[in-house]
Amino acid sequence: MSTDLLPPPGEFRTTEEIRDAQFHERLARRRKLMLLWSAPVVAIAFLAVLKLLSATVINLAGTSAYDNANYVTATDRFESLEFFNVVQPWKAHFNQGTAIYASGDFFNATVQLEVALGLVPQAPQGEPRGEDECKVRTNYSLALEGLGDEASIASDFATATDYYEQAQTILSDCGESGGNGGEEAQEAEERQQQSQEQSEQQQQEQEQQGQDGQEGDPSESPSEGESGGESESPSEGESGGESESPSEGESGGESESPSEGESGGESPSPTESVDPRQEELESRNQEAQESREASEQQSGGGNGSGQNW
Repeated sequence: MSTDLLPPPGEFRTTEEIRDAQFHERLARRRKLMLLWSAPVVAIAFLAVLKLLSATVINLAGTSAYDNANYVTATDRFESLEFFNVVQPWKAHFNQGTAIYASGDFFNATVQLEVALGLVPQAPQGEPRGEDECKVRTNYSLALEGLGDEASIASDFATATDYYEQAQTILSDCGESGGNGGEEAQEAEERQQQSQEQSEQQQQEQEQQGQDGQEGDPSESPSEGESGGESESPSEGESGGESESPSEGESGGESESPSEGESGGESPSPTESVDPRQEELESRNQEAQESREASEQQSGGGNGSGQNW
């Protein structure tokens, strides 16, 4: 008989009672160890449940603010989901981008939606895109379409066309019939294609107008040359140079030349007849010459030197 099974002095227990007591002690130690080992797991599970509940509550609050058109509040509440929603982290950025898009800030919306597109589970290459991925792509393309509309309003049709092309690229395989994007993606793709065609047409018209404007400056010079250099010069030549000279030759050249020939003058050239100062000078010379001839005749008659005729 083992001494370990003997009861302590002054206490009487049977062998079965001693064995049961030892078994309960070992069992209690095991329970303590199991509790210590499972405590971290229980804590992690508790935190996970708390995060899930918090994410659900915050998401409901953000959705309520979004439905009431309080987009700034909705954005702030969705932003806090980045910490709480660890299961689907893409949803926080997707909801933020959607709220920002609804507020009209298309550029910042594309920033958040681009992050969401990088986090959302994507289908393998060659397989149809998933529903969640198409949701992100649809809103991302709508934000790009908004940027294209803003550029189109600002008459920057080249930038608008680029945004429309990006929007259609992002929405590829989601807006087609049978895709997981639904009717909204299909309508968005058709609308973006129409907007792109209109933007390209307006861009061509704008470029054509720019080319016409650049050609307008050189074209004005030929028009001035035609009207002022070539067309005006012939008109002056006909009325002042060539036509006036013959008229002066008929009425002023031939009729005035005989009178000037009698007095010893010379018929003026067409260019001299045009100049009034030259005519006045010739007239004065004529008068001076006639005055000298008259004085010579008077003096010749007195002296007998001019009586030969």
